[in-house]
Amino acid sequence: MPLELVRVTTNDEIYLDGVLALPEAGVESSLPVDAFLLLHGTGSNFYAPGVLESFAEQAVQAGVPALRMNTRGHDAICSNPGPFGALRGGAAFESIADCRSDLHAGINELLRRGYRHVALVGHSMGGVKAIYTMAQATHPAVSHVVTLSAPRFQHAAYMAHPQAEKFRNDFEAARAFVDDGMPDRLMSITLPLPMLITARNFLEKYGPEDSYDIVKHLPQVGCPVLLLVGTESITRSPVFSNQPEEVGALTEEYPQIEFQTVKEANTNYTGLWDVPFARVRDWLLRG
Repeated sequence: MPLELVRVTTNDEIYLDGVLALPEAGVESSLPVDAFLLLHGTGSNFYAPGVLESFAEQAVQAGVPALRMNTRGHDAICSNPGPFGALRGGAAFESIADCRSDLHAGINELLRRGYRHVALVGHSMGGVKAIYTMAQATHPAVSHVVTLSAPRFQHAAYMAHPQAEKFRNDFEAARAFVDDGMPDRLMSITLPLPMLITARNFLEKYGPEDSYDIVKHLPQVGCPVLLLVGTESITRSPVFSNQPEEVGALTEEYPQIEFQTVKEANTNYTGLWDVPFARVRDWLLRG
């Protein structure tokens, strides 16, 4: 499997790195896409092992190139270089809205290489970013969107969850830091997932505005969308628990949306890494 390191530049002058996996010479594809752009989840990166690594390997075996690319939210805390200096980033400091520039840079790189029909495939937060970008800043080269365990950012559901006491405490602490003029104060949170995050970005991601709730944005995505969620994730986490009902309801009104569960899968598809590509392949071939 030939690999090529790739660096893209966003429209706000940030360098983002990735790796392009290419099919062996002579391998032809029957799929209706020219390339996949694979987007990592919270605190991850383009070279992390796991479901996206397996997806890229299966994609090139099926004859389709796959670009795994960092967003500026890669790793827990990072420094994103650019021609005019570095910008503090990582999951702790990123504003999710900036993903529109990141994803467009990756899509445009694939266009530059001659790929005209791109499928976005996002794992966890990467899926949220794919939906948000295509709802808020659609790109004509994107023909399909796939999410693997995309969470919902739904403040009311978090606040009402039986295990929400820590979340409620963190929310009040974040609001106090911002009110006291310390929006960049780092906090160690445990729900919805353990991570470091600034008070400002905690409120942006998890506040009552629900700015990144996929259910709000899915109707604005014009191309076909496939959402995969594991049944174990649905059982265990408030960010997935109501998706079968609420995302499922959208599929009745918006025929471009399809929702599927993966039996016994967790958020990372542990032990089931081959399943997502198989589901995506069958969905694409069904047209």
